[in-house]
Amino acid sequence: MIKNLNELHNLLFNEWKLPFIGLENDNLISKTNSILFNYVKDFGALIEKNNNQDHFEISQNSSELELTNFITENSGNWNIAVDKKMDNLYSNEHWLYTESDFSDFKKLNFGIEECLISFSLQELYFEHCENKTKPNSELNLKPLWINKRYSSNEKTHSFYYDLENKALKFSHSENNFDRIAFIR
Repeated sequence: MIKNLNELHNLLFNEWKLPFIGLENDNLISKTNSILFNYVKDFGALIEKNNNQDHFEISQNSSELELTNFITENSGNWNIAVDKKMDNLYSNEHWLYTESDFSDFKKLNFGIEECLISFSLQELYFEHCENKTKPNSELNLKPLWINKRYSSNEKTHSFYYDLENKALKFSHSENNFDRIAFIR
């Protein structure tokens, strides 16, 4: 199991040999947001932006809070942001199912590192789950990142992997995905 961003970086770039993709607007991140700042330098955009997946995109937040958006839902329905002075996380995802406004950001009660790892694994899964690769042998899926949070305070994300086949399985508390992603 991975425990932090350093271990995730090792898995993605040293073991799985993923390419580094540069990120635009990284100058909008405050150096006081050291975890996010280092994530941008170590992970870049991780995968290229497309309209089928959430994406890592740095932008100024339009709310009254001192926030910087860094994750945008694939349809632009919500954002995850970080306070410019501390690493406190905020999200406006709740506006989809409450009577709040899109610009109403609520504080998330977990750390930015947990959010970034869940996001990275989720997006890699969706980027690679469409390929038709079949494993050469039976998969030996082991826990990688279990019962973690992403865009809300609910623990929704679990991932399992098979290192030999570079296989990744995503289990969400509300939706178990049947496909296996083969990272190639």
